[in-house]
Amino acid sequence: MRKLTDKELQAIQDSIRKKEIHAAELLAEIYDHYITHLESQAEEEFKAELEKLDDKWTYAYCHKIQHELNKNINKTIRKTQWSLIKSYFSWPRMVFTLLLVAILNLIVNTLSWHAQVVILFILPIIYIVAFSIILIVRTRKKTKEIRMLFGKSGIWVRSAFSDQFLSYVAFPLHFYNLFLNLPRVFGLDQYVPDYLVNYLSVTFCFMLVIHSLSSYEAWKIKSKTAFV
Repeated sequence: MRKLTDKELQAIQDSIRKKEIHAAELLAEIYDHYITHLESQAEEEFKAELEKLDDKWTYAYCHKIQHELNKNINKTIRKTQWSLIKSYFSWPRMVFTLLLVAILNLIVNTLSWHAQVVILFILPIIYIVAFSIILIVRTRKKTKEIRMLFGKSGIWVRSAFSDQFLSYVAFPLHFYNLFLNLPRVFGLDQYVPDYLVNYLSVTFCFMLVIHSLSSYEAWKIKSKTAFV
């Protein structure tokens, strides 16, 4: 097995750039596959073997794989997070879940509305925003090498896993705007009884906390192997 020259590495990178792939995970896999194969070939066979690889990893084939990758990542994230969420309703985590519900009910029934907003909504949302920023920074750090190699042609190279995961982490922010802020814009909140508002507040905050904790646990699991 020989070591490829800088000129040969540049030829490989130029060839892969033409496929216009943006998923860092797929770019890293294809690049590694190209190098591993071509290192096992004689120098005089480099050009012919590179063409064979390009015939196999065509533009259409690579984009099909990229599409499948996004679908599989979605399924993986949903499956992982859902299994973690279910764990909060089984022993011994059930104790934490019941304690959380009791504390939320206590906050709603004893504190003023302004204090409730800070504790139940603002603090969890700040956590989600901060967590999202940390994920973005870590992802950029992990994908720096692959972005430097393939991001020069105007393609926005990014982690497909990170993109999908961030959308899951930030989902409660959209939920908050849709179900809590939108009714206030149209004045519909005036027709909702106070006790129902309290129940909705406890429910939403409970979902927000469980979502945040399970997202963090899912990240700890996936960060060992993914660009996130």
